[in-house]
Amino acid sequence: MIKSAIFSWYPWLNFFYKKIIYQFLNKKSYHAFIFCSINGIGTISLVYALVKWIFCTNKKDIYSCNKCSNCLLIETKNHPDLYIIKNNKININISVEVIRNIINTIYKYSYKDIGKVIWLPYAQQLNMFSSNAILKVLEEPSQKTWFFLQCNNINDLLPTITSRCQIWYIYPPNEDIGIFWIKQQSNNIINKKIIQTALRIFNNSPIYAYKILNNPIWENRKILYKILLSSLKNDIMDLMLILNNKDILLYLNWVYLILLDITKFHLKINKKYFYNIDQLYFINKISDLIILDNIILIIKKILYYRSLLIDINLINRELVLIKFLLSIEKILKCK
Repeated sequence: MIKSAIFSWYPWLNFFYKKIIYQFLNKKSYHAFIFCSINGIGTISLVYALVKWIFCTNKKDIYSCNKCSNCLLIETKNHPDLYIIKNNKININISVEVIRNIINTIYKYSYKDIGKVIWLPYAQQLNMFSSNAILKVLEEPSQKTWFFLQCNNINDLLPTITSRCQIWYIYPPNEDIGIFWIKQQSNNIINKKIIQTALRIFNNSPIYAYKILNNPIWENRKILYKILLSSLKNDIMDLMLILNNKDILLYLNWVYLILLDITKFHLKINKKYFYNIDQLYFINKISDLIILDNIILIIKKILYYRSLLIDINLINRELVLIKFLLSIEKILKCK
């Protein structure tokens, strides 16, 4: 039985795990929990660990055994008393019928009589009707039934739901912990400034930062900035060469972030607060080409056209991109 860190893979979750488990041990735990966090910090792993501990038949203190039949069933996502409610299409709501069917099952006998867990990893998928349906069972829960709801923004849930749950804000680790963890996973072969940049770009999410650093697309970021610099000097439409592809939202975000850094540069803000601390060369060069007022206007255009690409299904990406670049060209001509 391992008794070191609960999460050797995501050690920053240990604090939250222990606090919640000690509530159970001290008989002061809630029956419903909301975990509010950004993506990419392992909150799903935290919930799995809590669920495993609840069902474990051979637990010792705060540790689950990882060997009993319940632990193994949780690991394979096949436990009959664990109900994971989600719609595989993120933008589609969970129907009220799904919630009602789950509610009907929780009043039946549980496997090995330990209890039942209802888990909504994307609680924002609840609509008004399904929210009201789950609210009823939260108000009068059956014995030994626990609810775990996850969201990115607490305001996505009805206040009547949040008032009946214990809310946990799972925050990302500080930058030093993120750097240390990524260096461990990478055998210390990645430069610290590059790791810092990846962490800042991805809201201090070590998991996302580690994934992007090990993805070939990360090399395209420097290519993007080269083309951006060249296109600002020559023809802004040259950006079509790299932006017009399935990764356009990622690339637009990278352009947006370096423009924020250039804004900071113009305002003489300390470079330690930059996102792209590994690309100071491009920040300096681009800042010589664009005045501050125009940078702000371009940033507004990026946010506008990015929202179009996100919000409108089947939109013509190439047409949106052309209009976006023409709007930048117009801004640049008004020096």
